[in-house]
Amino acid sequence: MKCKFLLMLLSSAVALQAALIKDVRFNCAKNCQMEFQFASDKNLPTFFQKYDNTSKTLTVGFSETDFALGVGNYNIDASSPFVRTMSVAKEPYRGMNFLMIRMQVGASINTDKNAIGLDKSSFLLKFASKEGKSWTLSKLYASNKKAAEKAAREEEKRMAAERKAAEKQALLDRKAAEKQAALDRKAAREEEKRMAAERKAAEKAARDNIAQAAAPIGVSALLEGLKEMTVIIGSGMEQFRLVANSRLSIDRISMPNSTFIIKVSIKGPDRSPVFKVGAGSLVKSVYWDMDGLNIQLSAGAKPAILVQDGALILQTAENAVRRDGFVFWSARPSGIYVRDWMKSPDAVPEFSDFVKSYEKDSKKVVSSTQTFHLRPVLRELIVVADETEFFAAPSEKSQVMQRVVFGDRLVNMDLTGLYRKVQIGNRIGYVNRRAVSFTDELSAVQMERLKKVDQERGEVLTQGMKPVGSALDVLYEDRVTYSSFGRRDPFVEIKGLVEEGINIDQVELVGIIWEAEEPVAILVETKNPGVSYTLKEGDKIMNGKVLKITQTDVLFLIQEFGVSRRYSMGLPDKFGGQK
Repeated sequence: MKCKFLLMLLSSAVALQAALIKDVRFNCAKNCQMEFQFASDKNLPTFFQKYDNTSKTLTVGFSETDFALGVGNYNIDASSPFVRTMSVAKEPYRGMNFLMIRMQVGASINTDKNAIGLDKSSFLLKFASKEGKSWTLSKLYASNKKAAEKAAREEEKRMAAERKAAEKQALLDRKAAEKQAALDRKAAREEEKRMAAERKAAEKAARDNIAQAAAPIGVSALLEGLKEMTVIIGSGMEQFRLVANSRLSIDRISMPNSTFIIKVSIKGPDRSPVFKVGAGSLVKSVYWDMDGLNIQLSAGAKPAILVQDGALILQTAENAVRRDGFVFWSARPSGIYVRDWMKSPDAVPEFSDFVKSYEKDSKKVVSSTQTFHLRPVLRELIVVADETEFFAAPSEKSQVMQRVVFGDRLVNMDLTGLYRKVQIGNRIGYVNRRAVSFTDELSAVQMERLKKVDQERGEVLTQGMKPVGSALDVLYEDRVTYSSFGRRDPFVEIKGLVEEGINIDQVELVGIIWEAEEPVAILVETKNPGVSYTLKEGDKIMNGKVLKITQTDVLFLIQEFGVSRRYSMGLPDKFGGQK
């Protein structure tokens, strides 16, 4: 009876002007209900409700009614068992304009026989279920609007950042393109210079050919199309080098086939006699055929193959000569040249015989830095870094062929910028020059560590190790020796020293900058720590120079009164002592 009364009341309360719903609330203080808050308790509209079980939608309608928050869609709570979303629209219904509120509902609302009520200007829609989450639509709307505005601002910031990044990348791309264009122009100029040089060389070769044609015809000592063949043997290595009239490239050189022939695909005569190489055991002969140049190796030979400056180089371990010294053999068009520095062990004179004529009573002191090289030698390098890479080329981006560790021995071949060209076994590559040192450049700390490493490996390579030329120590007059513990030799007089440069007796090492392009040592004056100095390898000091800078030590070469000595200064440890 109460519901019928309310429906009659709503039907009779339709007025000339539309009603206004200010807000919608949902609460579960006792039983859960929706509260449609009208602006006034006058002129309340007609109401109906309808539930669609298929779409789980409850629709309520109010005749001639406006909604303060406006028509549209409102998100409530996607997981709510009651109202999840609301869609507000105005539609004609049974000859009247209705405000349709369609609500997507959960399991707690499953009928359109929900009780209704009126509390002053608020129309109530009551549900049987309890325990729902309360909400007010205007607050939800304001919160969602604020979140949407914030998201819009964030999106605008993101797009602005993306535009800025795109502009920055475009600028970088433009600069890179300009740089590449400059490099291309430079390369074009270099290519033009190279072509001009080649034209000049071709013109000179043409003139030389004309001159040779006019000269009496002689017999060349080499095959046609070849400039030079060279064989070098000694110090555990055998190398064969071939230079052709045309520059060689590694892609035109094959690996040895089953008959141990290396084929070089370059232009030359279709056929030639066999040129037998007269030295070494690596290459037996060279000849031309229709496919190019053929290099016949000895059976079982497995040399390293490389091309340098347009010349082919084959290299392997020495197995033909087991004597001390070097053999050099070179064939050129003008003739064949042989040099033999081989000496029998019995024929090598003792050093004592070399110095028999020395005047024992002379006061002359021979410097320990003097060195006598009686034959070509290759200096040995020691790895002083804990671990470093062995590169295929002088660049940290090149292929790493293997890793070497502290104490490994390398054969020094050349210096290329920040890298030393070295040989390990029959492999040739590059290591960072800071990671290696010559034996006579090792500090006392490194020498002690090297001895321990050699003992652990079962080697005795550091036993009795002396710098090259130390055999001259027999010429020194008797003197007292002692350990200086990093201090200056007190038996060398200070009087008469030139007062120029840094006096290492008055400074101490406080730091080493190792990651710079060149290592830098930082020293301060002992009595005045406010005065500091920076030194690099090769810098001069009083009576000497900086010989080597490692990660923990600085090695100086001091020359006083014709006597050379080495002085090592290490970084202090945390207790104030030397590392």
